[in-house]
Amino acid sequence: MKGFKQSPEALEEFMDFIEDDMENIERVLSELMNEDVEFMIHAKSETVEESAQNTDMEKGDIIKTLVFMAERPVAVLCPGDTSVSEEKLAEKVDSKVRMASPEEVKKETGYIIGGVSPFDLDIDVFMEESILEKDRVKPAGGSRVVGVSIDPEALKRISGAEPIDVSRN
Repeated sequence: MKGFKQSPEALEEFMDFIEDDMENIERVLSELMNEDVEFMIHAKSETVEESAQNTDMEKGDIIKTLVFMAERPVAVLCPGDTSVSEEKLAEKVDSKVRMASPEEVKKETGYIIGGVSPFDLDIDVFMEESILEKDRVKPAGGSRVVGVSIDPEALKRISGAEPIDVSRN
């Protein structure tokens, strides 16, 4: 394991996040235990911009797991440099859609905003098809301080995501 330096205040904040998110990190770890992935531990990142700043990943390689409410809740994996077209998603699920509230996200996934992982979800998962063209991507690892570097094909397979054209170009 490589080391990293933190101020006492930053270490205390980090420990609070790890403690709060431990169950979710363990969920992700159990899904990925025998996979070719690397876990990335970094400063708190609640946005794509913060994640790019705190890791060596480009915004387009950071994968957001967004939850939408339709007839049934659905998750959409989307590159960090684009957004989901609710119109395209509504057409795919044949239902009106809206972004889930933080409370709905927690209820439907067990994760909190900023740390929503695409792994171990009990809802349908879609993936913006352009993600599959990338070399490596970084979705959240169940916490705002843990990410996962993973091959897009493995991400699709493990998350059970269906690739679709859903980005707002």
